Amino acid sequence: IDRTRLSQALEKAQRLSAAQLDKLGAAASGSSARTHLCARVRGNLELIPVEEILYLLADNKYVTVRTRQGEVLIEESLKALEEEFSGRFMRIHRKALVSVTAIRGLEKDPQGRTCMVMAGIEDQLEISRRLLPEVRRLLKSGQNLAVKPKQKKIRKEAELA
Repeated sequence: IDRTRLSQALEKAQRLSAAQLDKLGAAASGSSARTHLCARVRGNLELIPVEEILYLLADNKYVTVRTRQGEVLIEESLKALEEEFSGRFMRIHRKALVSVTAIRGLEKDPQGRTCMVMAGIEDQLEISRRLLPEVRRLLKSGQNLAVKPKQKKIRKEAELA
């Protein structure tokens, strides 16, 4: 083994590749997530602000984007949308992502399934049993929710004395 070639190979292995540099650059510049989704509606392109999206529902190769104004179809994978908007949307079912700011609570339907109640709309989406504990954890933490959970009042020791 030639020592100079070995040291050159080790130096080269320690350098970052172009793909790694791009990924670091995107992370350093803030969020690489889009601010709008593009949907084709009656032959025209429509931009939907991500902050107005209440939920994303997959159906075969299309995803339904639901806002308070209505719904449109886009041709993107739910998995890609989940990765891109991971802090803004939460998976509640293998076919559904919900905006964490639109979550109002949980309800049981007549069949006993747990459903998500959202602010501003009557739609209720079923929560999978596998993901239910994670959804409950988010509701209990109260992070970024439409309605904050009630906090217990804690008496100070001085009040008790």
